[in-house]
Amino acid sequence: MRVDVVASMPHYRAHLLPIFECLPPELQGRVQPMRPVVDRPHYNHVALVASWQDVKPLRGRCRMIYVEHGAGQTYAGDERSMNQPGYSGSGGFRHNGVIGFIAPSQHVADRWKTAPAVAVGCPKMDEYIGLAPTGPPAVCFAFHWDTLISPEARSAYQHYADSLPEIMERYKQQGFEVYGHAHPKWEGQLDRTLLKAGAKAILNDDRAVFHTSSVLFVDNSSLAYEFAALGRPVVSLNAPWYRRDVEHGLRFWSHIPGIHVDGPEELLTLNVWDLVYNQLGENNRVRSVEHVYAFTDGSSSQRAATFIAERLATM
Repeated sequence: MRVDVVASMPHYRAHLLPIFECLPPELQGRVQPMRPVVDRPHYNHVALVASWQDVKPLRGRCRMIYVEHGAGQTYAGDERSMNQPGYSGSGGFRHNGVIGFIAPSQHVADRWKTAPAVAVGCPKMDEYIGLAPTGPPAVCFAFHWDTLISPEARSAYQHYADSLPEIMERYKQQGFEVYGHAHPKWEGQLDRTLLKAGAKAILNDDRAVFHTSSVLFVDNSSLAYEFAALGRPVVSLNAPWYRRDVEHGLRFWSHIPGIHVDGPEELLTLNVWDLVYNQLGENNRVRSVEHVYAFTDGSSSQRAATFIAERLATM
């Protein structure tokens, strides 16, 4: 029995390929082409997937190993969003055909109820652990896509948009280059506005963010925790529609990976060098990374591959 990588989007594939490459050669199947609607794996192969978006068309049609492509955020603080199948809070009861779950932490692994689960950390980050940014000091503004499953899942972009030109100019005056980044599901719609606001360039994938940026400003994304795992400061951007009386966990509100701000005015008065040199928010960063990732030692992919091999041996 072999394992095929099956992904509809590049950021899903980024979580899968490091695991695939650690599998024994006799278990490596095929890296399937990326398509909006994924293909089934080859006959008698198992699909390695990283999103509900890709589980949905395959469920009940093949066996799958599901890799969490996020840090484990759920929206369980609101009964209207608590059972969303794209998140571990759903328990996996709609994930027909999934025979194993690979999670970033044990508390996330424990949420999956319908198949064995293992906590490995974040395989995607193995190659970046210990990486220092290259080039001049730089900051990156990153925005999540505007999903409507919960107010807290929405992008904060609109809350900051009008002030971004002034904010970016202020940080350039402090000696930083400024970049922009948007969740892949924006499909480039924010690129022009971020460039017009003053971004030097758009960093189209996480790899570019990790290689260039010293500080990350982000609303709600697992990228925040991945960046924090590199030992770098994160500023979480709040919006008025993020409800303070709703506790989902992680970003909302128990484990924010650094400092957080409520609006543009705070960004305009922020000295970014305090984040870099005075370690503003460092205790929150360390505490959050330790909570989110079971391991940050560069061997998460191998742990995941071992789990897959052992799981398939029982089939």
